[in-house]
Amino acid sequence: MSSTAETIYDGFLSNVEKALGKIDIELALQVMLFERKMPDAYPMVELQIHYKNGVDTASKVSYVRDRYGFLVAGHDKNEILARGNMSIDMLHEIAQDPQIEKLTGSASVASY
Repeated sequence: MSSTAETIYDGFLSNVEKALGKIDIELALQVMLFERKMPDAYPMVELQIHYKNGVDTASKVSYVRDRYGFLVAGHDKNEILARGNMSIDMLHEIAQDPQIEKLTGSASVASY
């Protein structure tokens, strides 16, 4: 790969990372790629929502389940897991919670 292409790619990643805030860049790129390849259905996302210390994750499980209809479970002291069809806009909306530190996970084209 030429150094010019690598420089452009590094700049792209830097700009996207700044725009994403709390959303993991690899997760976001997967979601956006699948949204474009299959515009009629959101990708299936297995999302890990990492909260700041001291957050009541039980109430967060209920909120995410009720608000988005995802399958949700507490995972760790400061983390919950959510599974469902999600868009990049949904991830951005979820990330607006000031108690969230970061969103990580993976996306696939499966719609189960």
